[in-house]
Amino acid sequence: MKSIAIEVLCLNFKKHVLLITIVGGFSVGAFTGFVEDWIFSPAASLFALLALIAADHIVGLVVAWRRGSFDTRKALSIFWKLLSHVGLLMFANNLAKGSMFLGWLNEGIFVPIVLVNMLSLIKNLSLLGYIKKDFAQWINKKVDTYKNENISAPTNNSDNSVS
Repeated sequence: MKSIAIEVLCLNFKKHVLLITIVGGFSVGAFTGFVEDWIFSPAASLFALLALIAADHIVGLVVAWRRGSFDTRKALSIFWKLLSHVGLLMFANNLAKGSMFLGWLNEGIFVPIVLVNMLSLIKNLSLLGYIKKDFAQWINKKVDTYKNENISAPTNNSDNSVS
């Protein structure tokens, strides 16, 4: 690396750290700019979502390993999950940029994805014992209110018949 810096770039850095910092800074900046323009804006929110998905996946793998139900196919599913979520966000971002009436679409797609992954992480952490089960059940009860309703189908068909 040092010989490339000296010969090609005509630079003579005494420390590799400076070169790595400069190249790394430009690379991170360019990648963040690409993400903000084409995938999702602000990029920090996307990076936080990707970290949340990775944390949920890792904790889920630990839960499966402890239960003895670890499956390699499911372990590799994080690729498809990340690809689908980023694809949805990219689609929503580009639609929202194209029409002023669809400005809400970024958040309309982003918030449910975050909530679903956050609930999954909380559930997995409660299964491992890092979060109290009462807290996880309380959050699930507040979010999934439709599951708490006791809706029963009518048993008598004469009530629903059309005359």
